[in-house]
Amino acid sequence: MLDLLARVINVVRISSIEDDNERERLLYSHNLANRFIQYALIQFHLCKAKITEALPSLGDVRVGDPASIDVLTRAAMEAFLVFHYVFYSPATGGEKDYRYWTYKAAGLVERQNLPDGILEHAKQKAEEKKILEETFAKLDLNSTYKALGATQKRRFIEGKEWNLWRWNPEAKKVLSWQEIASDAGFSVMLASYMYRHLSGHAHSSSLSVLQTQQAIVRNESEHLISASINTMKILVANMIHEYTELFPEGQPLLAESGASTFVDTWIQIGQRLGENLNTI
Repeated sequence: MLDLLARVINVVRISSIEDDNERERLLYSHNLANRFIQYALIQFHLCKAKITEALPSLGDVRVGDPASIDVLTRAAMEAFLVFHYVFYSPATGGEKDYRYWTYKAAGLVERQNLPDGILEHAKQKAEEKKILEETFAKLDLNSTYKALGATQKRRFIEGKEWNLWRWNPEAKKVLSWQEIASDAGFSVMLASYMYRHLSGHAHSSSLSVLQTQQAIVRNESEHLISASINTMKILVANMIHEYTELFPEGQPLLAESGASTFVDTWIQIGQRLGENLNTI
């Protein structure tokens, strides 16, 4: 499926889009899909690893680095959720503009707040400041942005409320990753419990350290990473579906591949995962 996603992405020609604003927005989504592939590809290679070279004092350890695999799976899940919420799911032009412009502005604000000499040159920051000002000028005309409170806007402009692109006017709050995952159709088991498990490894929780150590001692790393492998299959299937919906020119390739049913199956697994379990 990962190779299929790559082939679907490769048939898209963003440069053929005439509208400047739409071309820019879709180019962002296209680049994000490629970022997703990078996470998934590295996870794939780590899963294939049988022997990891370790320090001389430890010798060779038979482990596929389950903690890193979980971290990459979480990163891939969040990349898909950004793709879903910012680029795929907006129902109106106003929502589409608000989510994309605030998402774009959040990154530009973050870089503007970096001290000179860190990562970026002063000239590039000056050029991007103009782009940021243009983006805020567009936002000032957007009904969703105009409805925000003055404090929210100030904190966003200062880079203190970077996740304002997740703002939901109906719920009157910034949505969590779990809520966006539910909006994407993921089951509670995947959107909440699996996401928390993956986040534990990203944040080095005590449980994640215990699980990894137990897997090494018991030589059960392959069993430990199976949940991440299956989660990635679900994510790839959903990315294929949403990408080909956003870029219809990829649909003929998907149909010709003969994998449509396989993709649909993994999407349904993600929607129904854990439905027979008693979860709170």
